[in-house]
Amino acid sequence: MKLEPVTVFKTIVSLALLVFVLTQIDFHQAWTQFQHLSWQFILFALLFYTGCQWLSCLRWSVVLDSSNHSVPMNHLLGSYFAGMFLNIFLPGALGGDAYRVYRVAQIIKDPEVALVSVFLERFTGLAALSALAVLGLPPAFRLVGRWDIILLFMTCVGALVGAVLIISSPKLLIWVEPWLEKFRLGRVADRFAKIQILLRKFAQHRRALALSMGLSLLLQLAIVYYHYLVAQQLKIPISYLELLVFIPIVVVVTLLPISLGGLGVKEGLWVYLFSRVSLTAEQALLLSLTITALSWLLSLPGAVILLLDSAGYQQIKQGTLK
Repeated sequence: MKLEPVTVFKTIVSLALLVFVLTQIDFHQAWTQFQHLSWQFILFALLFYTGCQWLSCLRWSVVLDSSNHSVPMNHLLGSYFAGMFLNIFLPGALGGDAYRVYRVAQIIKDPEVALVSVFLERFTGLAALSALAVLGLPPAFRLVGRWDIILLFMTCVGALVGAVLIISSPKLLIWVEPWLEKFRLGRVADRFAKIQILLRKFAQHRRALALSMGLSLLLQLAIVYYHYLVAQQLKIPISYLELLVFIPIVVVVTLLPISLGGLGVKEGLWVYLFSRVSLTAEQALLLSLTITALSWLLSLPGAVILLLDSAGYQQIKQGTLK
């Protein structure tokens, strides 16, 4: 299989950043702290994150119900697990969301609605993350007290809020469109215009919109708490409010298409952020890798689902779902 130049570039960036981070680590110290992680806690963490996935599926179900389609929760949850596996192990742009579209389309027999449901489910998550980032502004000033982190945080907040506004506001899109055209991103503007039509239709279902946004905010707060629980188990002295500041930064920066799924960028960013609040590189890398390892472990049922659905997996690999 021939690798695309972009994939090769992302691989090099990820490996280079990982090598750099690993050279800064005292592995003996990291291993000592890692031993605080008990099997009982690992089981609890997996169950907790499964609950987060269930919340995601409930949000997805709300979106589907608003379009008069009903999909069993176990099917949605299975699609999410399979999507997790694809997002982690495949260096592609389609990944898990394309597979989720495929799986739901098989049930409701309407590919367009399936595609819209996945997008809207993601969009409400983005909007909730923006709200969460805004909520993180007071602790950013009060707790962190580092101007570089505050500037980085406010930039990420601006990026999140700006993305939500551009996606949802026709007037703002018209204003931004000439700039997008200048940078040869006219297709992005066209897609946003189509998306806005879908959003306006969904916004007519006010109860579904409010419920979806509420679930998204609860989900984002739960994910921050999940990181906090893992950090406490590893004896890393970081507060929930500090993580409320750090996680939106990590999410936004790792969305940049410069590495494989944010690998390397995420670890380097955690090391940088931890160093600014008097924590060690070992603690930063330990938290990042533990969260990653737990997500890999949790994604294993998705591999079974993909094996049982080889036709759908082949479609994702061949890029037929665009």
